[in-house]
Amino acid sequence: MSETITITPTAVSADTEAGARPVKIQYGHIKMRLPRLDDSGQLPIELLTAGLSVVARGWDNLTQDEQIGVLAVFLAYLQREYPLLGRELDKSGDKIADLGAIINAWGSYGDTDPKA
Repeated sequence: MSETITITPTAVSADTEAGARPVKIQYGHIKMRLPRLDDSGQLPIELLTAGLSVVARGWDNLTQDEQIGVLAVFLAYLQREYPLLGRELDKSGDKIADLGAIINAWGSYGDTDPKA
């Protein structure tokens, strides 16, 4: 097959208000505005990749190594976006539990403010 198949990226729509609404989480002194995990238009590709493995198999069906890998991807993203998060996590007695709480709150996005 010598033909090239050209695929054009889908356009970003200006009327996706719900998708553009960030999830607001405060952990210690760090205030985060994170993309909603259910909106692939706003989600960075590394989080989409990690999230798809969780969605495909379910968190409880992942091996411990796979769960750690997913947490590592989310932590790397959070540290890139919020460099001071590492300092705040260093104050924690249980960093993994706190990271899990952040990701759990992020996934539930119950604190999303529609007016922000």
